[in-house]
Amino acid sequence: MRHRLRSATLILLALLLAACERSPVVRLYDGPQRPDSEVAVVRVPETLEILNINGQRPAGVNTLFSSGYKDLHLAPGEYQIVAFYKEIWEPDSTSSHVVVRSEPVVFDVEGRPGSFFRLGYDAPETLPAARELARDFSGWSEHIASGERRPTRPSGMTRPGLIGGLTTGTTEPEAQAIAPAHATPAQATQNDGVESLDMLKAWWSQASAEERRAFLRWVAE
Repeated sequence: MRHRLRSATLILLALLLAACERSPVVRLYDGPQRPDSEVAVVRVPETLEILNINGQRPAGVNTLFSSGYKDLHLAPGEYQIVAFYKEIWEPDSTSSHVVVRSEPVVFDVEGRPGSFFRLGYDAPETLPAARELARDFSGWSEHIASGERRPTRPSGMTRPGLIGGLTTGTTEPEAQAIAPAHATPAQATQNDGVESLDMLKAWWSQASAEERRAFLRWVAE
């Protein structure tokens, strides 16, 4: 019985590790890799295409991943993320796919060390709803630990054309790191535990039921 339980636990842990491997991480700060407690993490759904962050074009943020999202790791500070909604819809099995795209908006993020944000919007369930959303797109940036949401604001920009985006993307310079608009100083040592706890709460809220059970079994070992 104990052998079967351990085997099941190992399988669940393998599933958890596989889920982590599918979670793309894009590091957008200079220097060596930092722990999550020292950076601001911004989760971006794959249906949001990023044009720039603080006026800079980052590399590798718009690749499609099977996980359905990407995590941007940023140095603590303020960021204006300009992005637009883009989603592929298939009305039915006999129709070709339809790409629905909005104009860009600005997602504001004030990231402190260890903070975790998610960019979101009211996701449409049908193609007509998606087209309605794209006509006047808006969303929010959400601080996961507190639940606070900041609404998007107009960017005053126009999204690139499908062909133009492909041709200019190869020659336009890409930034390997994004400087914060205003840097956020590291918090005092006594607050490190609070930030780490917020981070744990945030990741726990994102985990599936299977991942949570696997983690609890791992803790109990």
